[in-house]
Amino acid sequence: MEAFMSKIVLVGAGGVIFAQNFLKDILTDPELRTHEVTLMDIDAGRLANAVAVAGLIAAKLGIRFTPHATTDLREALNGANYVITIFRSGTIRHQELEYEIPMKYGVDQVVSDTLGPGGIFRGLRTLKDLFEVLDVMEQECPGAYLLNYVNPMSMNTIALSRRARTVRVAGLCHSVQHTSRQIAEWTGTPYEKLRFLAAGVNHMAFLLKLEADGQDLYPKLRACLDRPEIYKKEKVRFEILRHFGYFPTESSGHNSEYLPYFRKRQDLIDRFCRNDFPEVDENGIDWNSMSAGVSGASVQICRGLQIRNEKQIAGYLDGSREIDLASSVEYGVQIIAAIEKNRPLAANLNVMNRGLIATLPPECCVEVPCLVDGGGIVPGRIEDFPEQLAAIDRGMVGAQILGAQGALDGDRRAIFHAIAADPNTQSKLGLDEIRSMTDELFDALADVIDPRFSR
Repeated sequence: MEAFMSKIVLVGAGGVIFAQNFLKDILTDPELRTHEVTLMDIDAGRLANAVAVAGLIAAKLGIRFTPHATTDLREALNGANYVITIFRSGTIRHQELEYEIPMKYGVDQVVSDTLGPGGIFRGLRTLKDLFEVLDVMEQECPGAYLLNYVNPMSMNTIALSRRARTVRVAGLCHSVQHTSRQIAEWTGTPYEKLRFLAAGVNHMAFLLKLEADGQDLYPKLRACLDRPEIYKKEKVRFEILRHFGYFPTESSGHNSEYLPYFRKRQDLIDRFCRNDFPEVDENGIDWNSMSAGVSGASVQICRGLQIRNEKQIAGYLDGSREIDLASSVEYGVQIIAAIEKNRPLAANLNVMNRGLIATLPPECCVEVPCLVDGGGIVPGRIEDFPEQLAAIDRGMVGAQILGAQGALDGDRRAIFHAIAADPNTQSKLGLDEIRSMTDELFDALADVIDPRFSR
């Protein structure tokens, strides 16, 4: 009997630097690289670069590999089994507006890709495109897996899951993988010995269990509160550990804008969100500014990434830069391999709650350990989630649920309610001010969001 070959599609493959992680993970797997791989992007030039880099990876591995490449979404998705979405919606100018308008009203953001006025409107931008992907999947590949990397993760996962009829939706992030490796380094623990349990909400999950060789590692992690070379790089996260007892899974810059404690006054920003370890490149980009919590840092980082990525791609194509074939920490291809080979994988994924964490609303999105094997993705239930952590996460999920509902219905009022529910915004503005800010964002971003929002 001829072996069944699955079809794997990367939507947004023109973002070559991130896409190459998945290409390497596929091509270094002797089984998966025999499956059909399609690269899709709306930009033909960027797509051609992705195909060229895929060829360079294959050549370095000594194998033949010819992916199908297309700018046509429907053609790409026809007959797909797995669809990985890794695209960017809009431009840096749209991202600037999502920072500048709230800042004019006094709402100080760093990343604005998860929560807050910037995060909610980024959700409206990205969901306009993600809904198109999902709807075409329902027609061209019903029942396929949609593995989404596009932020805001929770709002997008809720909206996509509610809109889907047969497509199986999961949200993927790398914050758990990166944070666990940071903790291993800080505590002097070989990573392969680290044992942890992480759960909560995307970008605000917590390490509920942290052990090595049967010993609790939290005492060593708490000792880092008194090590300035570590504490000053992650002040917000270590303050959360100090006061709430557990360490969160995303950077201090991110976490500072999800809570009402760190950005409401300038003295707090100066104390907890100052970058004590600047790393400035020749283009004036400070690469540590976003993780520290510097206002508006994400816009500058994204500009720097565009410059750096273009140089990297040019280097790959002209042969002046080597491609590293090391496997990535991304879950995307690992999930596909686990399902195709029926080999168990534990992965922290973003899925609808529906009782997985009993103290959070059933219609929110949670990030929990999942078992992945030939039977698919099976989320794990978290017992006894600490109430103080549930209280933090409940402050986020209301805005995410309302934002998803607003995106699904084209409802401006629901979007206003979502932003009014944001803890950082609540700490700075009254309702009339929030209304004015929301209306201004609708007007400024009208060209990249659902036209149903037009007044």
